Amino acid sequence: MEKRGKKRFLKRLSVRFGDQKPDRTAFTHDLSSTGIFLKTNFVFIPNTKLQLELTLPDGKIVHCRGIVMWAKRIPPAFNRVIQKYGMGVHLLEIPDEYKALIERLHL
Repeated sequence: MEKRGKKRFLKRLSVRFGDQKPDRTAFTHDLSSTGIFLKTNFVFIPNTKLQLELTLPDGKIVHCRGIVMWAKRIPPAFNRVIQKYGMGVHLLEIPDEYKALIERLHL
């Protein structure tokens, strides 16, 4: 049974993220209207607030703030075996450019 209330869209975007400043790099695995799943070996604990810079398909960089809802860390040797590792991030501020991307994915 699906626990999420929002539809998820598989989309790989480059993301810079960090708690003080966006100094780490990851990729999105999926997106929703209120959150993203970051595929990364570097995870923060739940409730950590993050600064995010998403690079949209057109190259535009969108700045967001989010909070870590869950995190799953695995040893790098298992990256190819275990697909769901990283962090689920709830977006606290959702820029219009991000909303427009979700609308395009929804079509």
